[in-house]
Parts: sequence; C-alpha cells; structure tokens
Amino acid sequence: MSRLLPPLLLLALFGSACSTLRGRADELARNGQFVEAASLYDDLVSKDPHDKSLVIERDGLRGKALSQLLGNARRFRLDGIDEKAEDDLLRFLDRRAQWNAKLSGGLESSLLEEMEGTHRHLRAVIVTPASQGHALTAEEMLIRKRPLLAHKEMVGIQREMESSVLNSGKDTCGRLKAVTSDNGPHWRELVSRYCRHWREVAPEPAPAPELTSVPTWEGQVSGLDSARMALLRSRLARAYELSPWYSPAAKSQPELLLAGRFDTRRGSENVAMTAPYTERVPYTDHEERKETIEEPFEADETYTDKDGKTQTRKVTKVRTYTRNFTVPVTRYRDVARTFEYHALRLSVEHQLTLSSSGVLDTRRAPLATVLQDHLSESSLEHDVHFEPGEIRPRRASFTSPEGWLEGRVELMARRFAESLSVHWRESYCDVPMRTLDEASRCARAGTTLPTPAHQLLSEVLGDDAARIPALFVNR
Repeated sequence: MSRLLPPLLLLALFGSACSTLRGRADELARNGQFVEAASLYDDLVSKDPHDKSLVIERDGLRGKALSQLLGNARRFRLDGIDEKAEDDLLRFLDRRAQWNAKLSGGLESSLLEEMEGTHRHLRAVIVTPASQGHALTAEEMLIRKRPLLAHKEMVGIQREMESSVLNSGKDTCGRLKAVTSDNGPHWRELVSRYCRHWREVAPEPAPAPELTSVPTWEGQVSGLDSARMALLRSRLARAYELSPWYSPAAKSQPELLLAGRFDTRRGSENVAMTAPYTERVPYTDHEERKETIEEPFEADETYTDKDGKTQTRKVTKVRTYTRNFTVPVTRYRDVARTFEYHALRLSVEHQLTLSSSGVLDTRRAPLATVLQDHLSESSLEHDVHFEPGEIRPRRASFTSPEGWLEGRVELMARRFAESLSVHWRESYCDVPMRTLDEASRCARAGTTLPTPAHQLLSEVLGDDAARIPALFVNR
C-alpha cells in the first residue's frame, strides 16, 4: 500500500527538479542557445506560474532568442546566402507567433529590412521565371516558400507571388493552345492537363490508341476464395487506373490472365523439452570457533593493616584463557538442475504464387508480373507449470493468414504498378522521338524525362519541361 509523501518532502523534491531544469536552462543561455533556454523556462513557468522571477527571466530569454534569430537572418542576407536567411526568418516568425511577442523598435526595423531582402530574393526566384513563362518552375519555389509566406507579416508578398505564378500559368496555357506544329492526342492531353492545373479550360482530346480502360482478368488463383480474388482484382485495377496505360474515356479493354496458387500446410509433433533451473541445497559444514574462558581461583595477598603491620589474606582472582572448538553449521549452495517436460510443437507454412500477364503493346512481349512468397512459423503449446524453471502453460500463436494475404496482395499491386510504368517507358521513352506528341507520350510515365523528350518539350516549355511529368502523377 502506497503512502503519501509529506508536504515538505514533496516541496523539496519539486524544488530540486526545478533547480536542475533551471540550471540546464541557464547553462544553455550562457552558451548563447536562447531559443532552447526559453523553451525550458516555458516548462518552469508552467509548473510554477506564480513565480514572477521565472516569468521575467523567460520573457528576457524570448527577447534575446528573437533578436538572435533575426540577427542571424540579417547576417546570412548580407553574405548573399538567401536560403539560410529565410530559414532563420521563418524560425523568427514562428517563435514570434508562438510567443505572441511584441517587438522593440529596433527589431521592427530589422524585420522590415529582412522582409525587403526576402521580397527581392523571391522576385528573383519566383517572379522572374514566372515572367519568362516558366510557371511550373516558379510554382515549385512558391510551394517551398509557403510556410514562410503563410505568416501575416508576409501576406502582401504572398499575394504578389501567387498572382505572378497564376498569371504566368494562364498566359502559358494560352500560348500552348496556340501551338499548331503538332496536333497529336498526347500533346493535346498535355496542354489540357497544363491548363487545368492553372484553372483554365482546354479541350481534352479523345484517348490515344495506346490507352485502354481497366483490364478484365481471366483465370483463378487456386486456394483463394471469391472474396480474396475480388480483393486482388480490385487492387490490380486501382494500380492500372494510376498507370500511363489508363484513360477513363478509352473503349478498348485488355484481357490479362491471373494465375497462381495459395497453399497452407500445418504440422504438429511431440517434443521433449529441458528447462535449466537452480536449486538451493542445504549441506552441513564445520566451523572453527574460539571462545574466551574466565576461571576464578584463590590466592594470598599481603596488605598493611591500620597499625602498620603486614598481613596476609585470601582473595579471589580470575585467570583468562582461550580455547578452539569445532561446531556443525548448515549452509546452502546453488546446484544446477534440469526440468524435463513434453510439449507440442505446432507449425504452419503459407506458400503463395501470383502472376498477372497480358499484351498491352502488340509490338512487344506480354507484360508479366510475378510474386512468390512464403511464411513459415512454429510455436510450442503445453499445460506444464514449473515456477523454478519459469515454465508456464502456453498456447501457440500464429500470424493471421488473412492479414498476411492482404499484405501480399498490396505488394503484388505495387509490383504490378511498377511493371506498368517500366513497360510504358520501354515502349515509348526508350525509342527515338521526333515530335511533341511522342515526347508528351513519354511524359505520361510520370518519371524523369529522357534527354530526347526533354529537349523536344524544352523548345516550347523551357525550364518547365522537366516538371511536366508531375502533371500525370496520381491521375
């Protein structure tokens, strides 16, 4: 049963903890780590909000931390390291908002100077590419800077940057729609996606002949029931819908074959088990001891009586001597023992093979995706209880086959998605390209463009060409 600590002891313990925490905070402050020190003082104040000395010290550290962060930003800016300057400016604004801090006149002036420096830098890395028609490039930098621009102090700069990027995207959309050198379906789909990205309308072409709707799957995986087969087909269908081969408007529907097998084998065997343990065993030992004996005896003693005569009398004295003797004692020693018992070893093994195959490009061999996996587990089961050997009854426990199978289906879907992407790149990216339509078809893969496709698209899109594949990701 627990006992409540006396109030004075509780107070002492609390004071000791605060003293230790305050010592760490003061050490951080002495080392110039004002942000970290202020955070520790936040903890101290939360524990003792009525201690005015803690509040005063914390507020002082907050002021030093803000001054330090803004000073760092200014130094980086003067050195031309704009990215690091804006990292520290973001930390400054985050802390100012968190602490709801009011700034001194000097800090307000420094903040305005730093915001002007940030404004100049963002115009160079966002407005300049936007004005050159590279809206996707400008947007990429805008997304990186959104945490900084989200602060109320930056709202004017944020609006200017977003307006510049959006207007650039709209202008480029109009320019792309006016391109007449290529009218292929893939190029027109690229233009349509680009324009939709900037909330503009561009006609969406009919699907190109390479594109299909969701396949049908024929065949069966032996050992999977209808629910698991339905799960497998739905996961593969979802992967296909996210692949370059899919268009919701396509009429053709490829036929793919599903095959494979799922087996479960179970086993059991009686096994002899041995558990080591230690037993304390008594034994008799002999111990040498020593004792001191005091023996009284009588002796003559002379003395002088009151008349000055020497007399003799009998007195009792004690002589001391020691003797050694042996006594039996009971001692204990640890003896290694073994406890033997029998248990049932149960085992389970799951074997799974899955394959999906079919023709998507008639010029090439069929697309094939294969997954082979297995799970083997064993566990003991018995009702034996022997505490010295820490043996207690146990029951066998195995991974749920349903959960394991669902994980394998997800893995198969990921492999299928990768196979689809590779198959598209091999069919339409690893080939000579001469037109915008062929380069746009390659971009559907959603991955880095090969050099020929990048060069063709750069002639029209400039630096934005490298970012075009992202328009096809997560269709």
